[in-house]
Order: sequence, then C-alpha cells, then structure tokens
Amino acid sequence: MASSKNNTLEFSSAGSTVLGTGHVKSGRIGAVQVVLDTTFGVLAADNVDESLQPLTGISIPAGTVLYGEFTDVQVITGLAICHRY
Repeated sequence: MASSKNNTLEFSSAGSTVLGTGHVKSGRIGAVQVVLDTTFGVLAADNVDESLQPLTGISIPAGTVLYGEFTDVQVITGLAICHRY
C-alpha cells in the first residue's frame, strides 16, 4: 500500500512555533495550522501551487491546516502554528 508523504511526517518530535501578528518563521515547515483567522504576508513553498489563488493577503479561517514544504511564513494578523519536520 502506498503511503502519503504527509503521513510520515513526525510533527510532534520536530517541534512547533507559534506565530502571532507580525511574526516571521523561516526553516523547514511541514504544516501551518491556523488558530485564529489569519492573514499571511508570506507563505513560501516550492510545492504549493498558488497560480490560481494566492494564499497571501486574504483571511484564512481558523481551523485550517495547510500542508506543504514551507520555507518562510509571515503572519500579518492572527495566530498560526508552524509545525517543523
């Protein structure tokens, strides 16, 4: 049986960083969990295609989890948790 790459990520052992308004995080980020409605200024990932709808500059609702291989995240307003891998 094939397994998803996301199923093999061990977020709990890699750690997390909480980002509030104005905070920036760089590094290896496997998921971004939105705790409060959040607007991102930067959400950079090589494997996330934003050509049809950018994820920056719009309000992402609380409860959303974005999966990818993020390298840079900037919160303009709101609260999000970056889970490292």
